[in-house]
Amino acid sequence: MKCNLLIIFTLTLFRICFQEPAAANIQPIKASPLGENVYYLSSYGAISDAQIGMNSTVFGTDNTSVIQRILDKAKESPITVYWDGKYSVTGLILYSNTTIIANAGCGAILRNHSDKSIFINASQSFGADKDSNIVISGGIWNGNYYNPGIPRGAQSKGDSIHGLVGCFRFYGVDNLIVRDAILYKPATYALAATNVTHVLYENIIVDVGPDPLINNDGLHIDGNSQYGVIRHCILNTHDDAIALNADDLYLYWFDRKGGPSKDVFYKEQAAGPISDILIDDITLNSSLFGIRILSGRSRIDRITIRNIKGFTKGYAMVIDNYQHDPGLITWGGPGNIGTINIEDFDVAIRPGKIKMPNESVINVSTNVEQLIIKNLKRNYFAVGEPTIFIKGKKTVIGTLEIDGYYSLDTTKNSTINHILIDGATINQFSVSNVSISRKFQEIENKSVLLATRNACTVNYLQFNRINTEGVASILSNATGNLNVINCSNIIHVNSYGNYPFFLNNVENTIKALTISNFYGSEFIDGGVSKILIKKGDGFLLK
Repeated sequence: MKCNLLIIFTLTLFRICFQEPAAANIQPIKASPLGENVYYLSSYGAISDAQIGMNSTVFGTDNTSVIQRILDKAKESPITVYWDGKYSVTGLILYSNTTIIANAGCGAILRNHSDKSIFINASQSFGADKDSNIVISGGIWNGNYYNPGIPRGAQSKGDSIHGLVGCFRFYGVDNLIVRDAILYKPATYALAATNVTHVLYENIIVDVGPDPLINNDGLHIDGNSQYGVIRHCILNTHDDAIALNADDLYLYWFDRKGGPSKDVFYKEQAAGPISDILIDDITLNSSLFGIRILSGRSRIDRITIRNIKGFTKGYAMVIDNYQHDPGLITWGGPGNIGTINIEDFDVAIRPGKIKMPNESVINVSTNVEQLIIKNLKRNYFAVGEPTIFIKGKKTVIGTLEIDGYYSLDTTKNSTINHILIDGATINQFSVSNVSISRKFQEIENKSVLLATRNACTVNYLQFNRINTEGVASILSNATGNLNVINCSNIIHVNSYGNYPFFLNNVENTIKALTISNFYGSEFIDGGVSKILIKKGDGFLLK
């Protein structure tokens, strides 16, 4: 009897001494009574003792191993995980056929010096071997980069081995959904994705926190990505709120001269085409840039952007080949963009501490076959940047259509070029349904609807249904080259005697200038440009 008691005591003592510590109190994983392969984290040992809010520095228990053990079950069969607490982790891996549903107020914070994203997918693939069917619904996810106790950052920004460090990182996923989520303080991008297809990002809030760095993007999508919807999001970022970068930077963040470096954030295979993307109902809340579309050589096509509002500190939208230093992008080139549709765009520029070159509401400095802009609104003119700025001697646009531009300029001595073409070439350019007025119309100004300079070229230019009040000129051509100009249904009043069409490039011969249904100035055109043919009832009425 004593021998049996001794054996029992010894076995009990052995279990107590060698069991996992309470911080990793892993419970046996078994099927939930609510359904097969349904798991509540708290039921399997996850301890909810962290704080996950914006300014939290309370981490509590490290739940990484407990939660990862549950997520690993997806390697065997599809799982649904109910995220029912506030947990701290050092980085987790998601496998195919994983659904995470976070309860209200629940989520995770990344522990100090984790140097990993909160979630990454398992494949981390730049090729055909991808994960599939991953869903994250709900939750507060704190990347914990800005931490008062760690001045240089609580996480690294990533390297060539581990990739980018942010909140979520998806390399190689088909059928991906992230919705109803809040992403705080990422080290780089709140959500980084490349080689993703059939994607929905919906009802996402991003707030990168105070004192962010230049590469704190919101939703950043790189090459080989197709069939995506981004909608109903509120984004407070320091760099791009949304980026579609077919050819991203090498990102030698500490060594930009090139060559091998551990600081390359991801491989060159991340470059590739992007197509069939809808961006809808986005509020930009104090981003440095709003939406960026970047192409050097890789194709970007069939992009629709609509219902964009809010304010930024630099560009509201930029379409470029990384104009500041094209040599840094993965596949340098003049740009390879097919069709971009922009509709219902109302974003103010409120400059911050950083002054960016070529600031404007919409900036284009790369090749685009077809760019359509509809219902563009601008009523904030704190600085004199253009609304639309087409720039670059190597920038070629096949068709540019602006249909609907509404502006009330509240500055007194306005010098705004609402549309500025600088050095670029546009084959077909149409501007229609424009309404521009000024609050201080009693003060003469030098604002212009369309200005051209630096030997730009516009082959076929059309104006239709243009209504300007208190604007100096509809068109001012200082050094640009215009070929055929066709104008109809024009109202140009309160211009203080300025010509509505001021064509003043002595080296430019205009093939034809047609103006009909014109009301306003006594003299329609002026300047030294040679015009071969003038026609239309606008001239006959004068």
